[in-house]
Amino acid sequence: MNNDQFNQYDAERLHQRVAAELGLTPDELKTWMINDIERVTEGGEEVGHMVVFRESTPADILDKVQHKQSTFTAMTGVIKPD
Repeated sequence: MNNDQFNQYDAERLHQRVAAELGLTPDELKTWMINDIERVTEGGEEVGHMVVFRESTPADILDKVQHKQSTFTAMTGVIKPD
């Protein structure tokens, strides 16, 4: 497996975990997310992710999202690697 394939695998696993924490399927997250921002402290410690959804995200999808911070954003806790 080359480095690009490994990075793609890591990204897919991360998004599966983010989706699960937010109460979505990986496909729903992939379809409607426009940004996933890793949140870190000033000391560099990861504290979670902020996920931003498209303004065109259907209401039924947004209603499923857990840990909402606003209509189109949600926050996760730390996503632990395997």
